[in-house]
Amino acid sequence: MRLPSGLLLSACIACLCLSGCSQEETAAPSAPRPARVVVVTPHKLALVAQGAGRIRSRYVSAVGFEVGGRMLSRQVDMGAIVKKGQKLAELSAVDYQNKVTAAEADVDAAKAALAQASAQEERFRILLGKGFATHSQYDEALKSLQSARAQVQATEANLRIARNQLSYTQLTATDDGVVTATGADPGQVVAAGQMVVEVSGNDAREAVFAVATSDVTRAKLGMAVNVSLQGRLDIAVTGTIREISPEADSATGTYQVKVALASPPSEMRLGAVVIGRVESDGGQEVATLPPSALLQSGDRPQVWVVGQDDKVQRREVKLVEFDANSIVVSHGLSAGEKVVTAGVNSLADGDLVNPESEVK
Repeated sequence: MRLPSGLLLSACIACLCLSGCSQEETAAPSAPRPARVVVVTPHKLALVAQGAGRIRSRYVSAVGFEVGGRMLSRQVDMGAIVKKGQKLAELSAVDYQNKVTAAEADVDAAKAALAQASAQEERFRILLGKGFATHSQYDEALKSLQSARAQVQATEANLRIARNQLSYTQLTATDDGVVTATGADPGQVVAAGQMVVEVSGNDAREAVFAVATSDVTRAKLGMAVNVSLQGRLDIAVTGTIREISPEADSATGTYQVKVALASPPSEMRLGAVVIGRVESDGGQEVATLPPSALLQSGDRPQVWVVGQDDKVQRREVKLVEFDANSIVVSHGLSAGEKVVTAGVNSLADGDLVNPESEVK
């Protein structure tokens, strides 16, 4: 049966349109998905020790009054940033002001006595020259003058002490830093030297670790330690062991190890939790990744590796360490390869991705 020419033409046009749409759909590639990646950087596996610690200041000042008394006020609390010379607290100054007043009166009296003794010495000196006084009388006047001079010096020294004690009722910061502890509140009677405010310097931070006995025997002064912020392996700095406690803590049985940090990142604030790793020569070469990079397929750990064509492929890896902060891979990855660290369960082999937000 022959179709009418008009109907045949319509059918041909429809076929061509469908064919064109199909070609357009086939030709349009899917857009690459953004993918957060980490670049594989091999390092030696820590053989000596690994543990958590905190960032502390190397220089901590327990600031207190040089005199005792009732504290009227404290101008700072924990976490406050202070500058050298800034007022921190104040004692009641009534008694110390009274001591200054009394000392000033003693100085005035001593100076009056000195003036009288000086006049007496001059008079007997003149009389001695004219033969109207004896040498013993003049010697007595001279001794009185010398004693009056000494008394003036003593009372002036007492006045300086009284004024110093009055100034000590104002507690000021000896250096720039951050208040990390307080030891007294307004209204309390504090003793001389009692800690009122603890100020930690910001310019010299260090990492402090509590190390078990089995590990501390292998730690050495000057040994390099990799210190990273907990949960942020990309925020790290290399430090050196500067101090190892000679005896264990009586409560925990651990030894305190202090690691000096050279130019630590600003994110490593005082009190921040850090992870310390001691890497010794000859250790196994491994790569450390965030736990979010791990893709579990059965009982074999895998990760997504981004190829040169920006397509992802599964890669089996061998784990030697695993915790909430990191995974340590000994086999399966090469230096410089990019591993996906987010959204790993939504990818499939061959997916095209756009690596971004790389962590070096």
